[in-house]
Amino acid sequence: MNMNWSKAKTIMIVTFIFLNLLLYAVVVKTHEPQMSKLSSKDFAAIERVLEENNIFLSTSLPKEAPPMSLVKVKREIFDDKFVLDHFIKSKDYRKYEDNGETVFEFDSTTIKIGHFSFFFQEKSDKFLNMTSSDKERYIEDFLKQHFLKEKDGQIVKIERKSKGVTIEYRQFYNGYFVDDSFIKADISGDEFTVYKKWFDSVIPEKDKKEIVDAIFAVLKLVEIKPEKAVVKIEDVKLGYYFNWPNASKGEAVPVWKIVSNEGIYYINAYTGNLERGE
Repeated sequence: MNMNWSKAKTIMIVTFIFLNLLLYAVVVKTHEPQMSKLSSKDFAAIERVLEENNIFLSTSLPKEAPPMSLVKVKREIFDDKFVLDHFIKSKDYRKYEDNGETVFEFDSTTIKIGHFSFFFQEKSDKFLNMTSSDKERYIEDFLKQHFLKEKDGQIVKIERKSKGVTIEYRQFYNGYFVDDSFIKADISGDEFTVYKKWFDSVIPEKDKKEIVDAIFAVLKLVEIKPEKAVVKIEDVKLGYYFNWPNASKGEAVPVWKIVSNEGIYYINAYTGNLERGE
């Protein structure tokens, strides 16, 4: 029988460390959930196991993992009234259905709305002579004027290109990212586009639960990566993931989001299991 001894050794080492942590949690258990924290010795042992399996850390990992609750989320809904009230008003327009989306066309503008998504496109020569600063101001003003800007949104990326500017916003709750919730605005050449998906509400549940350390989430890659692949971990962040793309509301679970040269992985922060890989 063939056996992957590297993975077998990994499982034994991690199980030993995990049982130690579990025993510690039982001994010091109180009515409040505890902050999960690895010793430097345990952390170093797991890091060696990762390197033996061609997984390398190119970023520092959070050393502590605070207890977290599930959050109840509700999607922002885009409908005809939103488009008519904030964009078209008294203008003449054409409206039709295309691949499940409602499309509005007026002047040099196209707007497409899905149930949970909004897309805006405008073509105009006025964008051609704008400087990068002009484009950034135009995007900010446009989002405010058309009720697209959000208080819980943060700019996570500004990309300045030779003929354009892209600004990306992400939704955050209590300092943690909320995945699949974003505004991406771009001015390139004579074209201006905005794409938005958002959660109207993010409400925490009462009970908080302990979560696994970031290093355990990274360790999951030993199981799921291609056997001969060399994986470089570029970023690891804690946030929330909603795994129901067609649902208007539900519960978002805490996850470790791992960004690597091989793709992005979402690891359930309660169980340490893979939620999604892309």
